Amino acid sequence: MTRAAQAEQTLKLARKSAALADAQRFAEHALSYCTPECREAVTLAVCELGENLIKYGSGDELEAGTIGVSIEDDTVRVRATNRVSSEEDALRVRELVSQIERSGGAVRELYRARLQELFEHPELPRAQLGLLRMAFEGGFRLTCSYERSELQIVAERTCAGPA
Repeated sequence: MTRAAQAEQTLKLARKSAALADAQRFAEHALSYCTPECREAVTLAVCELGENLIKYGSGDELEAGTIGVSIEDDTVRVRATNRVSSEEDALRVRELVSQIERSGGAVRELYRARLQELFEHPELPRAQLGLLRMAFEGGFRLTCSYERSELQIVAERTCAGPA
């Protein structure tokens, strides 16, 4: 079922202990009329991106960043934007997103390889599974941009009509 475009709903994610719970409620509310599968996938994406905003965003701000959710026709778009404290982190994210994009249908193998690497090296400081989970488990196509200390990740997927 095709829907008309829905204006992007946004959440300014605050740096507080309940931030991820706020993000989860936001995602569930933004797509309350979609199928349970779509709501679950979008909630996964919003929570993973929200966690990244809190962990890796510029630490000198009260807000971690913004998360937006919109729908156009049958495509759901989740957009996370934040200032980053490390250009190195932003470049690492861009490389991972590029690797996921280039993998095509082989994102499962990237996911498995990362899980194996974490199993073999539990001392690694970062799991770096969130974006892989979104692509593999959530079925999202990811894109990323980085300009003037601002990182933006966009996750898109097709969702069926209302439940």
